[in-house]
Amino acid sequence: MNYYPHHIGDFNSATRHLTRLERSVYRDMLDLYYDTEGPLTPELDSLCRLLLARSNEERTAVEQVLNEFFTESDEGWCHARCDAEIEKYHVQREAKSAAGKASAAKRAQKTQRPLNSRSTPDEQSNYDCATNQNQNHNQDKEHPPTPRKRGQGFDAAAIDLPNWLDREDWQSWVSDRKARKKPVTEEGARRQLKQLADYLAQGHKPADVIGNSIAGGYQGLFPPKAQARAGPPSRAQAMADWNAELSRELAQGRRPTEIDMGVIDASH
Repeated sequence: MNYYPHHIGDFNSATRHLTRLERSVYRDMLDLYYDTEGPLTPELDSLCRLLLARSNEERTAVEQVLNEFFTESDEGWCHARCDAEIEKYHVQREAKSAAGKASAAKRAQKTQRPLNSRSTPDEQSNYDCATNQNQNHNQDKEHPPTPRKRGQGFDAAAIDLPNWLDREDWQSWVSDRKARKKPVTEEGARRQLKQLADYLAQGHKPADVIGNSIAGGYQGLFPPKAQARAGPPSRAQAMADWNAELSRELAQGRRPTEIDMGVIDASH
């Protein structure tokens, strides 16, 4: 393959946690996979040589990316998304080749067919047009076009997900949006995966964010609010507050008279 689609949003969401070196190595692996149209070699030394990974740091990056994004098999390191794109490419190429051959055969048949001795050129031309229409009509009967249902083009529940996101959690979110007649679009899925990655970087687990959004009936993803501290302050906190208040009194040049220290448990 000399060309393959690269979805920037999907790639950024799946590799946001990688280093620049690991992201670069991953792109080189994808290029090599599509160029050879097959799994990467299981021999690490040979693979590193093909990827120009010579230093120990580069070889480590190759191993990390392989273990995270590829699946080891008898044929080598496989990648599900790449295999699907390669299969789609071959189907489209065979369909175009068949259509081209059929068109060339029709042109050759029309050129070589002699005119009927009893018909004029105009009558023969009309006959050819009618014949072609009948052939097309018969082909349509044999291979009727598959009707496309509304909204059939994109399934948010089946997209590729980063390894830090559990598929069941994501499918719960997609099902909830669909039940509220607000299905997740392709652009919406890309943005929401980015949101979940940002929340994860802030310390919010994707499962907690999705559960909070479903429970609140939100159309967007929102992390749960932090709960206020409950119960009386600890002894250490009470002493720290008392010392701070005493320091403020002394700094203002006043002699402290009475300071509320709260209730301190002296049994600990």
